[in-house]
Amino acid sequence: MNQVILASHGGLATGALDTVHMIVGEAPNVHAVTLERDDKEPITAKVEALAKGFSPDDAVYVLTDMLGSSVNNSMVEYRAAHPDVTVIAGMNMPMVLTLALSDGPLDAAAVRDLVSEGRRGIVDCAHPDAPESAAPTAAAKRPHANLGPAKIVLTRLDYRLLHGQVVFSWVTKVGAERIIVVDDAAATDDVKKGALRLAKPAGVRLNIFTVDRALKKMAKLNTLGEKVMFVFGTTSELRRFYESYKLGDVDLGATANHDGAEMIGGKGSSVFLDAAQKADVNALLDMGVKVYVQQTPTLPRTDVTKRL
Repeated sequence: MNQVILASHGGLATGALDTVHMIVGEAPNVHAVTLERDDKEPITAKVEALAKGFSPDDAVYVLTDMLGSSVNNSMVEYRAAHPDVTVIAGMNMPMVLTLALSDGPLDAAAVRDLVSEGRRGIVDCAHPDAPESAAPTAAAKRPHANLGPAKIVLTRLDYRLLHGQVVFSWVTKVGAERIIVVDDAAATDDVKKGALRLAKPAGVRLNIFTVDRALKKMAKLNTLGEKVMFVFGTTSELRRFYESYKLGDVDLGATANHDGAEMIGGKGSSVFLDAAQKADVNALLDMGVKVYVQQTPTLPRTDVTKRL
């Protein structure tokens, strides 16, 4: 049997599952897992729990909400430990129904056909016969506007590193030409690096560095004249970097909710800090660094004006 797992932020996956039930009736082989704002449990744990109930002969397909989302990044990492699982980014109903109603597992060619089928279901209904534009063979490289010191357009703390909010909101807002992810764990893990590269926006350069390597690269970076966005994975790595090199204001974008952590930045914030993390932020404030909480460019900025 094909086991189909729909994985998304919020209610997209559960809504899609409800649609499946309306169209085909009971579908015990189609499941939904979601990542909510305040979840302490990773979405991969929910997939693991589901998979325990599958037969060893089942073929497992995970359809995620979109390429570059934190959900998709997590599923790509999950697949590295479960190579028999197929992960497809960008779920839509034709793909879901085809998988749900298939008699058996799909080979590689059939998976490619499935993705093509999903794309054919995306149509401008006012111009249904308009020819498709040819996909570019490669993303055009952005030219350097001028050589000289890098312009740091955003320094963000985000435990999810490169994901939908960064790719679709912040990169466009600040006009970043290069993203530098500073995270010791990601920089030393080929699976994590692979997932981040999948999430990279077209035409934007990406580096994934440890703290020490990022610091060594600053001299080189300041010869390129690019608009650069830094994304740090943890408060401790952010503090270590700033103790040697100050980039400017710091946006506290998101940290994982966990036991002993307190929400910072007001109602609806995605920043949760425990005592050690607060100490790291306080150290930044003591250095004279301006710190604020802002999840996306459209949400208001909340300045952290005193020690936590």
